[in-house]
Amino acid sequence: MDVKTVAILTSEPPTSPGGVEHVVREVAKGLGLRGYEVVVLDRENAAPCWLRKPGNRASKALGDILISWYLGRKLRAYENRGLAAVISNGPVGWYVPSLHGKPAQKIHIYHGTYRGQAEAIRPFIRYVGYLKLKWWDSMIIERACGAGKLVFCNSDQTREEVRRFFSCAGTTTWLPLDVSHFRPLDQSNCRKELGLSDQGPVALFAGATHPMKGFPVIRALIRSLPGVLWLLALRGHIPEDLATESHVKVFADAPYNQLPNLYGAADFAVFPSRYEPFGYVVAEALACGTPVISSPGGASCLFLQGPRLGRLLIRDATNANSYLAAACDVLSDIPGYRQAVLEEARPNIVKTMAPENWWPRFLEATGL
Repeated sequence: MDVKTVAILTSEPPTSPGGVEHVVREVAKGLGLRGYEVVVLDRENAAPCWLRKPGNRASKALGDILISWYLGRKLRAYENRGLAAVISNGPVGWYVPSLHGKPAQKIHIYHGTYRGQAEAIRPFIRYVGYLKLKWWDSMIIERACGAGKLVFCNSDQTREEVRRFFSCAGTTTWLPLDVSHFRPLDQSNCRKELGLSDQGPVALFAGATHPMKGFPVIRALIRSLPGVLWLLALRGHIPEDLATESHVKVFADAPYNQLPNLYGAADFAVFPSRYEPFGYVVAEALACGTPVISSPGGASCLFLQGPRLGRLLIRDATNANSYLAAACDVLSDIPGYRQAVLEEARPNIVKTMAPENWWPRFLEATGL
């Protein structure tokens, strides 16, 4: 039987934390289960040592465009392996060389745009950094990566950005989620597993302290709700002053298997990102039955709908008072909001993201 190979081109190794890496892991695993040989090429296994951790300004500025070049070169080693498709992601994939044999399907997945991100974090970066994100990273590199390919987007928000900025028509495929892993659990057991008291309200934030994730809003809520225990599942830098807060418990780099307990322990979660093309944490928390207060993003706009859950979608991502009002609303009727999540949001998540529903749509759209 002929070997069917799919090559996935991505910047960071799929073992790294992050939404793009999670998608790459899920797609690679799913294609493997469907009989494909899957090859993932990234900076660690395809780029030279000096580019894996660029140390000078020039290599950092040219990182994505150079990585794409090396990924394309590495791809030539697989041209006699029956390549069925080459799937590139985000800011890599502009260079996919012509290979011998039957032409492979060229697919590009946009997980957001640097231009959208640049506008969202403009107040927090230098003007030269804003221009680099908007024009070099987005309008040159990102746009080139999807040119002449079958284009998929992780949300309607991303699809609209790709259409508006790159004049490119894409298809929204959404993202897969293991709804058997992220599922409603007994709250008391979750709190026990995390070493928490079973008394009192608990709130959750999962993400990073980067301004794009809206962490200043979380700080404001921590100050405004001293009677709420805050669970902070943080990646990367952890501010030292948080350790002195009596009603804050930090979980650094929480492993995948711990996430359902964190979501399950909370009475509500808050995700105030300034820019969120999809937002896995929103879908994960809702799949666990936890009410989510969120700024507009791919997942929140899709799943926070209806007269009740729609109140938890905060249109102004920076308005801490709006998040506070929503949090007080949830705290006044935690069982009612949880019931709304289980009856309205979770079924929609299963329909859109459960592997048994997501994969048939993805395979039909890609022709694999």
